[in-house]
This record gives sequence, structure tokens and C-alpha cells, in this order.
Amino acid sequence: MVAVNIKAFRGQVPRTSDRLLKSNQAVRALNCKLTSGRLDPLAGLGLVFTTTGNIKTTNRYRVYRNEVFETNWLTWDSDVDVAQSLIANDAEGRFYFTGENFEPRMSTYTAAISATPYPTAWFALGVSAPSTAAGVTVAGGAAPTESRSYVYTYVTTLGEESPPSPPSTIVTGNASGTWTVASMQTAPPNSGTITGATTTGTGRVRITLNTVFGIQQYDTLTFASVVGMTSLNTSYRVLTVNVASSYVEVALQTAQTYTSGGTWTRNAPHNVTGMVKRIYRTVGTAGTFLYVGEVAVATTSYADTVTSADLGEVLPTADSSTPPKNLVSIVALPNGCLVGIAENELCFSDPYMPYSWPVRNRYSFSGRGIAVVPSINAVILLTDTFPVLFTGSDPQGMSASTLETYAPCVAKRGIANVGGGALYPSYDGLWLIAPGRVECITRNLYRIDEWSLLNPSTFDAAFHDNKYYAAYVGAESRMIVLDITEADSIIEVDDYVTDIYRNDYDGKLYVAKANKLYQWDYDGGKSYESDWLSASFQLPKPLNFTTAQIHADYSGIVPINTTQIAANAALIALGADAVSGHLNGMELLSMEVNGSNILPVDQDTPKRVQFTLFSKDVPVFTKNVTSVSPFRMPAGYLTEVYSVGINTSVNVYTITVAESVFELSQTSA
Repeated sequence: MVAVNIKAFRGQVPRTSDRLLKSNQAVRALNCKLTSGRLDPLAGLGLVFTTTGNIKTTNRYRVYRNEVFETNWLTWDSDVDVAQSLIANDAEGRFYFTGENFEPRMSTYTAAISATPYPTAWFALGVSAPSTAAGVTVAGGAAPTESRSYVYTYVTTLGEESPPSPPSTIVTGNASGTWTVASMQTAPPNSGTITGATTTGTGRVRITLNTVFGIQQYDTLTFASVVGMTSLNTSYRVLTVNVASSYVEVALQTAQTYTSGGTWTRNAPHNVTGMVKRIYRTVGTAGTFLYVGEVAVATTSYADTVTSADLGEVLPTADSSTPPKNLVSIVALPNGCLVGIAENELCFSDPYMPYSWPVRNRYSFSGRGIAVVPSINAVILLTDTFPVLFTGSDPQGMSASTLETYAPCVAKRGIANVGGGALYPSYDGLWLIAPGRVECITRNLYRIDEWSLLNPSTFDAAFHDNKYYAAYVGAESRMIVLDITEADSIIEVDDYVTDIYRNDYDGKLYVAKANKLYQWDYDGGKSYESDWLSASFQLPKPLNFTTAQIHADYSGIVPINTTQIAANAALIALGADAVSGHLNGMELLSMEVNGSNILPVDQDTPKRVQFTLFSKDVPVFTKNVTSVSPFRMPAGYLTEVYSVGINTSVNVYTITVAESVFELSQTSA
């Protein structure tokens, strides 16, 4: 006599043949939770937020203001990386973000949360330096004489300081005289006019502007009101800047001819409101610039009568630079630095100076950078070939070492930070990387053949509750869930989302669909239906299972609430005047257009336990089971290969099938 008892349910092992799986492993494990050994349905989604555009990137923005934490959802319709402020007690709520389609940006609570969708507004990260030197003259005073050179910088209301202007010509005069620093530039402009545009014959258009001051390669500009070459009237990323001839080039293939007019506007403006200029000077032959004073940004001259003894701090941004405008994958490090990738350079900001990205803090590497992951006192750089580990606490003295394992990252959005390391998809599986450790943790679950069916280059992932969640687009667009503490099987979710986000502030997982954000595994009343199919049991000879028993939480099978369905039916029975959905059925504006008195029904998931017996993958018996009592199965299905399936919306503990009631009683838990 033969009986099969299935308990301690596990997920799928795609690389293993159906007949070689363990009895509790699955050929199919959809929409279930298996961490307790029980087969639990995955709870449904709970709507938490709706915005106006499709959500591709989500971030929970939290600021401590007025003695309370204020939180809001930031969303983007493209791939964006966000780093929160590293400034101590930052009441401004600064945050920084980068994307493939725009220059690095920063925002504040006031700018970002001024109108929906959030963020509403932002500024360019970093402050452009003045491009012309000041003119210096000296008059009056008495000996001794002194030689000086001056520079000036721009400083925003947030204390962000630009690199200095070119130094002035060295001037010698009486130290006690009045030194006039003149011809200082005003703030870099955020908009201007177009004076011409022409095609270059190489798929680009050359646009002459009234000024290119403050515009750099890879800045984004919006052009408008251009006559003739109207295809130019949208946003473009700048590919070339020519200072001498005041033109920029953008990628545009057009047969149109420029006629006249046009304006340009920065998509990430300079933060010029309240901006000031700081003036610094040298002392004698020393090359160090010391603080003299400051003026409003619109003021172009300054009369310096400050004595050498009263000079202030050393210029803090003497060798500074704005971040590369093609910087991506920005993250914050515990040492106060921001770090990101610009082509094949790993770039660090100065500690606690997120606007200062000097060239001395940049490190080139081989290949194409995909993403950066912080790891204790190190930075893990994932590339399209070998991962690279950068160690050190000082951004000027990082040490690089290539991790000698060919494990390219194939999907930036598939990377999940696990604290001190990362999980990420490669061509042959899911890899775990941390200092001193690089390994493929799915090697026993997938061969490259099965793994490639998931199309890992499309992964969008997060790490939550020790599980790796990844949405993918393949022949079937689904999600995979892998518990890395028990990486012996995997489950899938028969649903697709556009973003997966673990909120560190509340420890919950969120997913996006179109313009809506949902909390994951939230609503037990609207749970997914779990679909679990066992291994194929190869028996020594053909036989017929006649009896089965399922232990499940049958108290969870409750009638669907049909109150609203009945109310709607009663309204319909009363006629059109009761429903009031027809033209002139109600007074104007008493309800929304196309509205009626019929209310939508938000249906719960039907509660059931459906058992199916398969013979050589063909279903031969199906039953909706409602109690723990054993039930009979028909005879006549003699075969040597069986499997069983459960479709359930309540918890299932064990499944037992047997040749007889006696054998069932001896085997069933």
C-alpha cells in the first residue's frame, strides 16, 4: 500500500526535473508564503498613494521640522537614485538625486513639497564658478606696499559655495590703501535667448545662445518659441558647449531651417535667490586665498580696506568642482561623502560638502560602471565585467582592488542593498557581493538556461524581510521571491509591478503599478490565490489513489459579503430614475459625469481550498474541499506518475493521498 504525505511546503527548484524534486518541493509555487512551512496565501495589496504620472522610482522622504517628522512620497517616471542629506540637523531637508536623462540635482523640503507630484522643484547640484577674473586697482594709503591677487565665489542661501573665479592679475600697492575689486560677474543665468540654430550634418543641431555662462556638457535645457526649426522646441541634453562662440550642440536630426526667435531655460536652475559673492585675497607672496568679505550677487565691485590681521578663513573650495553632469547612481556614505559614477570614473564629493566634487576625488576603472553600493568602510562598484572594491575613509585616498570573479551586473534596478553588501543579477544567476565574498547564491536553483528565461536584464528589485523581490519582463511578466536564509527554492508572484521599494523608516515593502503605490502583503481579505503544484511522484508500479485529506484553516472560508451587490440590484430593479445614470436623470453637477447611484463593489477574494490530482501532468480529479474530513476520489486512473495541486486562499498545513482510508489514517498528520 502507498500513501503520500506533503508538509513543510517549499517552493520551486527550476533546474531540477519534476520527478527528482523532494516531496515537499514544487513544480509551481505561485502567490504563496512558505516561511512557516505552511502554505499561506499572499495577502493582497493596500493602496497608499496615487500620483499623476507612472511610477518607476519611489522614495520615502522624511524631514524633521517643527519638532515632528514630516513624510511624503517622492516619485519619478524614470530610473532615479536618491541620497538623503548628510548635513547635521538639516532643517532644510536637503536631498540629492541623479538619473540617466538629466544632470545631478538637489532639492529642499520647501522646493520639493510645494505642489504635487513631489518633487515639484529642484536645483542643479553644485554651483558654477565665475568664469572671468575681477579687475583690481588700489588708491591711497601709505607704505609698506603689498602685492595681492583676488578671487571671488558664489554662495547660495544654503551655504553652498562655488569654485573660485580665475585669479586677478597681481597688483602692488600700499597695504593700507583702498583696493577696489571690480568687474565681478553677476549670478549665472537660468534662462536666455536664442540667436541662431543650424544643423551640423552629423545628427546634431548647433544652437547659438546669448550666453553659455554656467552651462556645461550634459546639462539639460528646454528650448521654446523657435520659429522655423520647431522640432527644437522641447528639452534636450547638451552634448557640446563652445564658450568662444556661445553655442551648444544637441542631438537632433531635422530638415527644418531656423527662421528666428527662441528662448532657453535650464531644467535644473542655479539657486540664485539670495545668492552672495565672497571675496578672497592672497597675503604677500603666499598663494593661499583668505576671506575678505561678501556682497550681494548683483553687486559687481567691492572696496577692500580689511587689514591682513583681520582676514578670515582659507578659501574652502580652492580646488573644488561641480559634480560631473553625467553622474549617476548617487549614494551617501557614512563618512559624509556622496559618491556616484560618471562613465568610467568613480567620483566622491568632499565630506559634508555635497556640492564640492574635486578632481582629486575621482578614480578611473576599466569597463562600464553600473551602480555603487556602500559597504561599511568600502564602496562596491558593480560593472559590466568584474566588480571592484574601493576601501578607505578619506575620499582622497581610496584603494581599489578588482574582485577576481567574472560576475557582471546586467540590471542596475535589479540591485538590492542587503546592508554591507548587495544582491544583483548576472547572466548566470543572482550574486551576493560583500567585502571578501562574491558568490552565486542561485547556482543550485537555476542553470543558465532557466535563469535566462527570467530575462534578468529587466529585473527591478528590493530586499525585505531577508527576501529578494524582483519583478521581471519575460514570456510571463511576474515577480520572483527568494528567501536568502533558506535559498533552497523560489516562489513566483503572478503579478507585475513597475517599482519595488523597501521603506527603511517603517520596515515595509511597497510596489507601484502605473500611477499607484501599494503596500505589499497587506490585505488578507483580498489575498492572491496560491497555486502550488507538487513534484511528480514516480511509483514502483501503476496504482490508483482513492482517498485524500487536507488539513487547512477552513474557518477562513467565509461567505462573500454581497450587501452592496444586492443594494445595486435593488436600485436597478426600481428603474432608471432610481439609478440616475441617464441624461437629465439628476440636476446638473449633482454627481460626476457618467456617474450614477450604483456604487462600485470592491470584491474580497473567494475563499476556497481546491484540490487537483494529476496523472502524468493531466488533471484527473478536482474538488473544492471544505473540511478536514477525508474524501473519496474516483477509481479508474491507474498510473505510476502522480502529482497533486492546491489552489487556495486560506492556510494549508498538510496534503495526504492514499490507496485506502486505512493507509490514510496511518500517514496523515
